[in-house]
Amino acid sequence: MKSAYFRFLSRARMASALPGAPVLDPVEERLLCRLATLWGNDYRPTVLETLGIDAGVSARTVQRRMEDLRTKGMIEYQFEPKDQRIKRVAPTKLAEQYFSHMDQLMHAASREKSA
Repeated sequence: MKSAYFRFLSRARMASALPGAPVLDPVEERLLCRLATLWGNDYRPTVLETLGIDAGVSARTVQRRMEDLRTKGMIEYQFEPKDQRIKRVAPTKLAEQYFSHMDQLMHAASREKSA
């Protein structure tokens, strides 16, 4: 019996290989998902806050992967209006499209009948 979650994971794996989609390594994917939980609560973490976002990954690795995500067009840094020394991490249009696509895959997987 395949649960909706397993069907979603299978579809998400296939979607990451689609042309035009940025190739994310597992650490980048995990960081992006952790950021999404914050963005979903209308919070934009500072760049400094993101260094501790994943206890299983060193701050230096997080920093490198954040730069990779920025280069791939998935995140952007926005200066805090009141204090230009503070940069916040925000999703780009590409990241919003990525999450919208994942949302569609999740809904499609949940509508399928279990095999």
